[in-house]
Amino acid sequence: MSAGLSAAEEVQTNLILGGVVVSNYLSYLTMGIVLPSTWSYFSKFPADRWWIKAIVILCVSICIEDTIGTGIWTYDWAVANYGNPAVMAILPWALPTEGFLMPTCGLTVQLFYAWRVWMMSMGKNRILPVVIGCLSILGWCVLCWTTQLAATHKSMADIKLALPAGYIWLVGSVGADFVITGSMIYYLDLRFRLMKPEFSSDNSANWFLRRRLRKLIVRTVECNILSLFTQVVSTSTFNRSSVGFYFLIPDMTLAKIYTFSLLVSLNSRQTDSDHETSEGGSSSTGREERGFELTVLHTSSLLSTQVSSPAQRETAGDLRFGGTDAGTGV
Repeated sequence: MSAGLSAAEEVQTNLILGGVVVSNYLSYLTMGIVLPSTWSYFSKFPADRWWIKAIVILCVSICIEDTIGTGIWTYDWAVANYGNPAVMAILPWALPTEGFLMPTCGLTVQLFYAWRVWMMSMGKNRILPVVIGCLSILGWCVLCWTTQLAATHKSMADIKLALPAGYIWLVGSVGADFVITGSMIYYLDLRFRLMKPEFSSDNSANWFLRRRLRKLIVRTVECNILSLFTQVVSTSTFNRSSVGFYFLIPDMTLAKIYTFSLLVSLNSRQTDSDHETSEGGSSSTGREERGFELTVLHTSSLLSTQVSSPAQRETAGDLRFGGTDAGTGV
């Protein structure tokens, strides 16, 4: 640590540098999760519609730019100017840049989920998508304003000026995630409990455990709970001296969490090969279970929604825009 610092200043500097470095490590970690998921998406669904690919490319590009920017910031503070209070008192350019990239990625994914909620309601529920869209745009506009504020101020002390706007963003963006989460839980879970499907005759405890865990993980990510939790933590820890810059952990990872949620939602669909395999099964009960599991986990217009039974299979063909492939569902 730099010489001439008092014990209190040294502790505070450690909190600042520790928060930045740990946040950057987690930023790279989450980026490492997003990239394989992106590869998996383009490998499994090369025939997806162009606008869905454009959304994925946009969000992944934002994540890459965000990760590079925060990495440069971390290197500048923790390596090139390690423990230099004069440098840490200046607002880094990566902070306002991240303040624009992160909400832009969040807005993109939230609008995608708004569209998805509308499609899962068979086009009947227009109120919730409008609410989600309005709250998402509100949160994006607020963070754009804070980005402009950060870009016109040079001192790190001025970051406190953005605190009131942070609570408005909390109402907007977190409110949108809350509505998305509730809507997805309803359409992916509660709605299908009424169907009372007949499950497979395999009563193996391990089989049921794997199935339930997979549903829980996919549903948790798909329902946007991760991003909702991350934003609440970010706002609740902001401007707390005892936390230091550890509040950056949610900020540096939020864009990647949004993108990962989007990719899980897309990658959860049934591929052509999966569809053919399930069709080739010899057990009608097995086909029923697979069809119901597909419906519960992946219901949206991104797939041809299937509710299989020995006597009936329904598909949401009426929701296809300009033609939908049964394998990719897009």
